[in-house]
Amino acid sequence: MASSKRDRLVDVFKRYDRTGAGMMAKADFVDLLRLLKIDEKDIQRALKWPDVETGAGDVNWSSFVTHAVKRPRTVMILFGPPGAGKGTLSPHLVEALKVPQLSTGDMLRAAVAAGSPVGLQAKNVMEKGGLVSDDLVVGIIKERVASEDCACGFILDGFPRTVAQAKMLDGMLAESGDKVTQVVSLEVPESLLEERICGRWIHKASGRSYHIKGAPPKSLKPGMEPSPANMLDDQTGEPLMQRADDTKEALKSRLEGYHRETMPRRGQAK
Repeated sequence: MASSKRDRLVDVFKRYDRTGAGMMAKADFVDLLRLLKIDEKDIQRALKWPDVETGAGDVNWSSFVTHAVKRPRTVMILFGPPGAGKGTLSPHLVEALKVPQLSTGDMLRAAVAAGSPVGLQAKNVMEKGGLVSDDLVVGIIKERVASEDCACGFILDGFPRTVAQAKMLDGMLAESGDKVTQVVSLEVPESLLEERICGRWIHKASGRSYHIKGAPPKSLKPGMEPSPANMLDDQTGEPLMQRADDTKEALKSRLEGYHRETMPRRGQAK
C-alpha cells in the first residue's frame, strides 16, 4: 500500500498516544477505530493480528499500522491426493502461520449444527438426498472465514476440487479484497498411497489418526492382526474404525477423480 496511508494512520494514532511509545489502552484504541468508521468485525480482526494486543491489556498501535498497511490475509490452498499426508502436515502449517485449517466437511457439519441460513439450506438439500451445490459450499466458506480466528487468514483443505469451484472461490475472496496467497501441493508416489490409506484407522470422536505400521496405537502389539478389538485409541481406550472409503477399490476411484478434476486446478494455481 502507499506510504501516504501509513503516514495518515501514524499521524492519527500519535495524537491519541499518551505514552509516546506506540502503545495505548485497548479501550482507547477501539474507540479511535470506531471514530474512524471501522466496522466492528474488522476491529476484532485487528486485535487478533500478531503483536497488536499485549498481555497487559494495552494495544501496540504501531504494530497495527504495520499490519493494516502491509499485511494481506494469508489464504493457503492445500492440494494432495488421498493419503498424501495433508492431515499430518496441517497442524504444522497451522502452528507456523497462526491461522486455522478448514475442511469443507467440517465447515458443512458445523453450519448445519449451528442452524445458520446457509447451513439450513444445506441441511434441506441433504435431507432430500441431494448433493450440496458449489454455491452453498462457497457460501459456507464465506460465512466461516468471517470469524475472528480467520482474521489473519486460513488454510483450505479439500477445496477447491475443480476449476469451476476455483473460479467461484476467487470471486468470493475478491469481494473482501483477498486472494489466494500460497498453494502447497503434496506429491507422493501412488505405490505408497495404498499402504497409507488401507492401514489407516481413526478415532471417530476426536479425529485422531493411527496407522498399523507408521503410527500404531499402544493396544496393537507386535504380531497382532489389526481388528476393532485391538485397535484402541491411546487416550480414551475406545475402539478405532476404518473409513468406508479407505479400501483399494475406493482409493482407485478417488485417485481417478483427483487426477481428472483437481490436478488441472493445481496446474492453474501454479
